[in-house]
Amino acid sequence: MKRYFLGVTGLLLLIVVNAASAQSVEKAIKYRQGAFSVMGWNFGAIVDMIKGKRPYDQADFARRAQVIADVSQVPLEGFVTESHAGTTKARPEIWTNYADFEQKMKLMQDAADLLATTSLSGDYDASKRAVSVLGKTCKSCHDDYRKK
Repeated sequence: MKRYFLGVTGLLLLIVVNAASAQSVEKAIKYRQGAFSVMGWNFGAIVDMIKGKRPYDQADFARRAQVIADVSQVPLEGFVTESHAGTTKARPEIWTNYADFEQKMKLMQDAADLLATTSLSGDYDASKRAVSVLGKTCKSCHDDYRKK
């Protein structure tokens, strides 16, 4: 009877741990998706200013660039083990090539910082070039590690 009780208790504990783990994975996915959503929202507004789809406002441009730079520090934490499963566009290759993925995320963070700094200068052309650099770093990672 004691063995049976220990076996059932162990099984229940395993189920609870797996459920908690699954919940943690889903939270991690939502966490990083939220960060990417904030970055995308602000990057979209900046691109619209450059394309003339919305009026260029240097102060708004700089504010949005700073938001992107700040939030760019957040997503990597959400790429926990096994979080390629679930409702996500993350490819499993992230975890098999994590050093490369991490390096690409660092390049994105550096490009976001460059955009934030450059945008404060008020130099439209330099800011436009910094937007292009950031866009290329995002695309590079998406090409390798994001499902279409």
